[in-house]
Amino acid sequence: MADFGNEGLAELYRRPGSVSTVYVDVTQTGEDPRRTSTIRHRTLRESLAAAGAPSGDADTIVELVEEPPGIPGKVSRLMIVRDGKVEFNEVLPGEPLGELMASYGPVPSLIPLFTQRPRDLSYVVAEVGRDGGEIRLFRLSQADPVAEEDVQGDTEYITKVQVGFLSNSRYQRDTEEIWKRNEGQVADAIDEIVRDSGAELLVVTGDVRARQLLVAQLAPATRDILAVVPTNTRPGGATTRELEEDLDRHLASILAQDEYDALERLESGRGEGLAEIDFAAVVRSLQQGQVEVLILDPAGLSGTTLIALDREPWVAASSADALGAGELGEVAAADALARAATLTDARVVVVSHGELRGDSTAAALLRWSTLPAAAETE
Repeated sequence: MADFGNEGLAELYRRPGSVSTVYVDVTQTGEDPRRTSTIRHRTLRESLAAAGAPSGDADTIVELVEEPPGIPGKVSRLMIVRDGKVEFNEVLPGEPLGELMASYGPVPSLIPLFTQRPRDLSYVVAEVGRDGGEIRLFRLSQADPVAEEDVQGDTEYITKVQVGFLSNSRYQRDTEEIWKRNEGQVADAIDEIVRDSGAELLVVTGDVRARQLLVAQLAPATRDILAVVPTNTRPGGATTRELEEDLDRHLASILAQDEYDALERLESGRGEGLAEIDFAAVVRSLQQGQVEVLILDPAGLSGTTLIALDREPWVAASSADALGAGELGEVAAADALARAATLTDARVVVVSHGELRGDSTAAALLRWSTLPAAAETE
């Protein structure tokens, strides 16, 4: 299974003490920036005060929200602050879920993160020319590249030219071979990065002939995750806008496929005892560490609460179900369920209201069947 980056979130969920969580639309607009900033600061402070957050947390969040997002287009920021100290600060590209969400309590509200960046997949962007190429490895959680490699190939006879009649064909062949060797080096570097990182998408752009030679020399496993953008974004080439738009589409498609696959498994797994759609059964399954994938409908869960616990089983519907664990307090059910899933190494998938069958607001794909052994063999 791909790396869903739960390790860092689990540590965040384990830390003691109440936290302030703010999710806010930070899209850059053409409005007066000073006026916009003043209104945003006032709204943030009022919302946090209404939620019961300390003024020290509000001060820190107001400073954070003014940091340039560093990403064009629609963008939001999710911030978690405890005792005035920043514990989480991430920019989330894409259409914001709302103008502002603010809360204060024993459990951080990470539902916006699970909605917009349900997992922290890796991807590779390669911009190639006939003299080599630049390769960058990214993760969804980071704006800057995780790693970069610049492959410089041979530049002798790099451009085909018209020379004397007898020597022209030899120069043409020599030049084509140089291009092919150069792209072979780039292909080898890409294959290694994809293999080592577990990247799920490779986007290639650049000179058209270089792209053709590169793709022909990639390993089959690398070609399986390949998407070619038909533009040249290297120095002197076209704008990067087409690359960015195409990249966003491919990443969104991968994440949408995750949701589709989870819902398909939910339907097929119910008859095999490998899926639950009853809310109480989902809570019990989480308590037993039985959930592999938790599927949440936050809109449907609005107004519902559960008890967050300081150790296993992490969540309870009532004090009687706490099994001796300390109670952190009642929190929004979506947050409590997502926390319990993360702390038991389950994946969280957020769906729109109505995508789950009937009146279900939470569902689970299970690690082992709930059917009796005899029933499974019939």
